[in-house]
Amino acid sequence: MKQRLGLTLAASAILAAGAALAEYPSDGKITFVIPYSPGGGFDTIVRTFAPAMETAMGATVVPENIPGAGGARGGQAVHRAAPDGYTIGIYNIPGLTVTEITGKDLGFKLGEVTWIANLASERYALAVKGDSEINSVADLCGQGRPVKLSDTGTTSTASVTSVISFAILGCDIIDVTGYEGSNDAMIAVLRGDVDATVKPVASLGKYTASGDLKIIMTYTRNQILDGVQSATDIGHPELAKFTINRVIGGPPGMPADVVAKISDGLRAALESEGVQSWANGTGVELDFMNAADTKAMMDELSVFYAEYKDKLAQ
Repeated sequence: MKQRLGLTLAASAILAAGAALAEYPSDGKITFVIPYSPGGGFDTIVRTFAPAMETAMGATVVPENIPGAGGARGGQAVHRAAPDGYTIGIYNIPGLTVTEITGKDLGFKLGEVTWIANLASERYALAVKGDSEINSVADLCGQGRPVKLSDTGTTSTASVTSVISFAILGCDIIDVTGYEGSNDAMIAVLRGDVDATVKPVASLGKYTASGDLKIIMTYTRNQILDGVQSATDIGHPELAKFTINRVIGGPPGMPADVVAKISDGLRAALESEGVQSWANGTGVELDFMNAADTKAMMDELSVFYAEYKDKLAQ
């Protein structure tokens, strides 16, 4: 009798769990963690997506800023949350990937995160002064001296991209860091303090449009700018792996059905008129990947950056 009662209770628990899963996200609100202070790029994209997610999922989505430790503190908060789909977060990739690979403790492991989707990607480009006689990577690296590049700090994703990509090219560099922001790093090229800078294509836009800067190579597999060589054109398509990604994840152990529902909600939000209009107006490159593709990308990036661990540790 006791055995039969136990089986009945177990079956009831399974049915209840299944019912709760089927009802998701009817209970409670979805907290969307932003690991940086209000006003930045990560904050903007989450707050742009949140209303469209609410419409698509029929749930309340509440952005919550948890800044600190270079984005790790927000990741820690998500990692500690219950894996019920009511806490998700946006992650700075490859920033956190590089931090983990170089031996720094994030307070959680990226390999344990439940990856849900990738929302956007930014592509890098290499730019020189607009009136420079340098028109290609070959010209830049053929000056008979190390190339001077400008960056904000040695741990910035742009600096990491510069160090590794020029090592792949076999081109010696001096990475001049300490600029307060990307804008200052680009102005350093205009002043002639450095030879070039590696920055996202969108960030370079206002300076290339005015003719103050000139892009000589994009970190892409195919040409995206007329007359500008791609990474493939210079014989190094692997450089296209250097991107900035806006990746969404959740606590370890989230049910696959819940992950799928959030992923579908994010895709519907991305395809909404409001988000599309915002992206077109700001130059953000929306690049949706589902959970499986996002996990595959994260695994690939870990392997890729691990190959250059010694370079990153210098």
